Amino acid sequence: MLYQTSEKYFDEILQESKLHPVLVDFYASWCAPCRVLAPELDSLSDNYENLFSAYSVNIDTEPLLAERYQIQNLPTVIIFKNAEIFYKLESDVSTEKIKKILLS
Repeated sequence: MLYQTSEKYFDEILQESKLHPVLVDFYASWCAPCRVLAPELDSLSDNYENLFSAYSVNIDTEPLLAERYQIQNLPTVIIFKNAEIFYKLESDVSTEKIKKILLS
């Protein structure tokens, strides 16, 4: 499941990444590719829920997080490990690329 999150809980999510990878989808409601990607990420996270956690962040309601992670293109997916950025995918994001990163 792709859980919506906010800046208030983000540091807890980073701590969670010390146990297993955490995928964060940065999106905006007006972004058409983001709307296509979201259900695919939701399905991917359901299929591999034992391997990673998945969250989404709306950059319009969480501009400080967008600034913190220098989100300039949408969609952007960041995979965190050990409370740090492990991999950042921008614009041309696909579930196949994400699976390859997470399963390697």
